[in-house]
This record gives sequence, structure tokens and C-alpha cells, in this order.
Amino acid sequence: MKKTAKKKKNRSISFWTIVEMFFSLLMIPIGLAAAQGFDGAKNPVELLALLMLMEFALLSLTTLLRALARRYRTQIPERRKLDFIFSGLFLACAVAIFIWPTLTVMTIAGAVFMASLIPDRVLSILRNRKWYNILVNAAFIAFIVYMVCDLWAEEESKIFFVITAMLLIALRSLIRIMSVTFARLRLDLLRNIVQQTYAAEIIFGLLLLIASFSFVLMYTDTESFSGEYTNALWYCFAVVTTIGFGDMTAVSTIGRILSVVLGIYGIIVVALITSIIVNFYGEMKKTGSDEAESLPEEGQETDNADAKPQEE
Repeated sequence: MKKTAKKKKNRSISFWTIVEMFFSLLMIPIGLAAAQGFDGAKNPVELLALLMLMEFALLSLTTLLRALARRYRTQIPERRKLDFIFSGLFLACAVAIFIWPTLTVMTIAGAVFMASLIPDRVLSILRNRKWYNILVNAAFIAFIVYMVCDLWAEEESKIFFVITAMLLIALRSLIRIMSVTFARLRLDLLRNIVQQTYAAEIIFGLLLLIASFSFVLMYTDTESFSGEYTNALWYCFAVVTTIGFGDMTAVSTIGRILSVVLGIYGIIVVALITSIIVNFYGEMKKTGSDEAESLPEEGQETDNADAKPQEE
């Protein structure tokens, strides 16, 4: 029998994709700043207009760069055409916000962005017609339609809609960056590594230790953590990851003992899990590549299986 080698193509990330990821990163803090600093601002509408102008200018640029990326030129031509159209619309929205920085103009710009999400979901349904994919995308489209129809009720609804649109822009940028970053990882290998090395049990034990120690620290160091569980949890996270922000400290004897135990255990577990996963991933990926290279190419005969039998 003839065996064909199933080699996976090593697709390099194009220059446009790298630039797109860089500008997408800038949209994340802008969207978060709009949600966090809007209430305490002296001129909230002006601040929101400035942030939205920056985000839509970056959104227009990243959409254009995504249309120029290699994988969209070859694999998804219909998505590329839509990206060119929406890139122009986002740029027009940025210009409109710059000229008329009013809440009505920003609301229309947010509606344009919300409308741009619908073709993505429709294409996802057409490419993957499984019931759960159809259900999730249909629910998302219904949410967008509901948001757009309800935004003209009052001024507070418009403000909420604009901030929601900006957060969705930041969330979409984060998801796109993660998808491009983790697309080159073999998730099946990582799953096998976690199963073989019991990494899931070790990580779960570390999380359980953090949760229990945080509960104890909340009552032993009430002044340091203000009696709040979230503050103690934040402190334990800083100890385990050896970041050491210094904003909160354990003062009591029990709190210091727990901090030492948690710090030592965190260093050992994090270093151990990291080294195991990296080593196993490299070995298993190398083994898979060697097996693929050992298979004969298509049309090439093997030495024994397809050899002509000798005459007796």
C-alpha cells in the first residue's frame, strides 16, 4: 500500500497581521477607560467623544489591515470585501465624531459598529451549520438588534449603548489577538500533556489553596484587607505569582505564616507545571513531526510493500 505524508503547512504570520495586532492592543485600554473613567469625568460627553474618536480611527485602520492580511486574501474573500466596506464606514464615523462630537453622532457610530458584527455571525453560521453554532450566533444577532432598537429611548440609554459598543470593540480585538496567538498551538497535545502529567489536579489544588488561605486572611488581617474576601484573594494572587505589588500586606503572625507557605508552594508549582508542559510539548511535537517525515511522499513506492516479488 502507498502511504501519503500528512504534513501540516507552516503558515507564517503576515506583516499586516502583526501590525493589526499591535493597533488592536491599543483599543483594549481605550475601551476600558471609557467604562471606568466616564462617571467621574468633569465633561463626560467630551471625554467619551475623544475616546470613541481614537477607537474608531484605530478600528478603521485594523479592519483595513485585516483585509490586507494573507489569510483573508486567500481563505475568506467575502470577509475581505466586507472589511474594505466597513473600514470606510468606521473612518467616516471617526470624521463625524471629530466634526460633531455629540452624543447622537456617537450613538449612530456605535450602531454602525453593531451592524458590522452581523455579517460575521451570518458567515459563521454558513461555514459551520451545527446547531450550537447557529443558536449562539442567532442569540448574539438578536442581542445586537435589541440594543440598536432600544437606544433611542433616553439619554442614559444612549450613553450605555456607546460604552457597550466601545467595550465590544475592545473585546473583539482581544479575541482576535488570542485567536491569532493560540492558532499556532497544538491544543490536542496540550490536552494530552495535562492528562498525562496530572497538571489539572495540581493547578486545581493551587486554586483551592488560594481560596482557602484568602478566607483565613480575611478574618486574621481585617485591617490590612478591610474584611473583604476580594482583597485577600488579590493578595494571595500576588504572592503566588511572586509579583509583590505591595499595596496589601499581611501583618498578623498567622497571615505571615500562610504567606510564606503559599509563596513557596506557588513557586514550586508554577515552575514545575511550566517546565513539564514546555518539555512534553516540545517532545510530543517533535515526535509527531518525525513520524510525518518518515512516511513516504505521495506516489513514492516503499521498499518492501510495493516491491515486485522475485521470481522463484
